[in-house]
Amino acid sequence: MKRSKWDKVFSNAIRTRDKWVCQRCSKYYPEGRRQGLHCSHFYGRAKYSTRFDFENAEALCYGCHQYLGSHPQEHREHKIKKIGKSKFNKLTLRSNARASKKDLLSDWHYKELKEKLIKYEEAYNAEL
Repeated sequence: MKRSKWDKVFSNAIRTRDKWVCQRCSKYYPEGRRQGLHCSHFYGRAKYSTRFDFENAEALCYGCHQYLGSHPQEHREHKIKKIGKSKFNKLTLRSNARASKKDLLSDWHYKELKEKLIKYEEAYNAEL
């Protein structure tokens, strides 16, 4: 699946929000060596209803991303532990809702994602 400019800014926002640390094994990816840290979606990117949902995504290293992708029950348990059962159930409902691809790939939505990225970058840089 091709990555759009929306996907790129969302991916950077997730990895920055998670402080460039794998949310499963806690490996840190310092600047200049960040290629192995992925923006992992619990419900796949093909579901536009949760494609840009911040509760649906987290930073995972290549190994953890591959492992959880191959072990769906462990992935589900990991996600529930991370966000809680109530939020997980709401995320599941959102994943089954219809979403307008046209609205999600709009200029206003790109601006909204970019603003979120900037907010996370400012918070991350303030901690350094």
